[in-house]
Amino acid sequence: KQWYQRRVAITAGGQLGSITIKPDQMQVFNPLLILVMIPVFETVVYPLMKKVGIPTGATFRMVAGMVLVACSFLICGFVELGMEERVAAYNEAHMSSYTLETLPQEFQLHILTTIPQIFIITCGEILCSITGLEFAYAYAPASMKSVCQSFFLLTNAFGNIITIIFTKATKRDLHLYFMWAGIEIAAAIAMFFITRQVIGPLEKFKLASCQEEAVKPEDVQMKEVEKK
Repeated sequence: KQWYQRRVAITAGGQLGSITIKPDQMQVFNPLLILVMIPVFETVVYPLMKKVGIPTGATFRMVAGMVLVACSFLICGFVELGMEERVAAYNEAHMSSYTLETLPQEFQLHILTTIPQIFIITCGEILCSITGLEFAYAYAPASMKSVCQSFFLLTNAFGNIITIIFTKATKRDLHLYFMWAGIEIAAAIAMFFITRQVIGPLEKFKLASCQEEAVKPEDVQMKEVEKK
């Protein structure tokens, strides 16, 4: 998301009336939307999903979030395609050889064209990342909850490494956006089948852990004393 914002910042105008929107200011939208949308999801979206019969379990939410992230990449790709077509049309009309970086600002797309994909990827983040954190915490034993949380966050580091590697695959941003969308869809399908296989054993493990935690050590010691 931030990469796309920087990309558009080079080639988009930020004038909105007498106000000039700077590229760095666009990054504020994501945390603001997260703060606003989390209560909306908890009080409106999830209850509405239950009311109409749409699953709200962890598996469905994480997979749906990954699909939304893929959709945001697709939107980025189509916006990039529109930018390239605009440059091509300008060059054809003016017999010039401008690029996305050198095209005059008045002919560029507005920087607010990043808003739809920021909103969609924020919703995907709420559905996937926050649900994933809840999932990791809920099914971890009491003695390993912090460890499981740290390993969940460690996946962000691996994701950044994968981004660095795959970004070298092509120099054209348009190809990268559609490539990331395809990878995200593939990951969503893999997530769906993996969680279907492990959710049953995890539920049994969680139930057994809850039963063990329900037995207090003091009670066990008292029973041993009574037996003696």
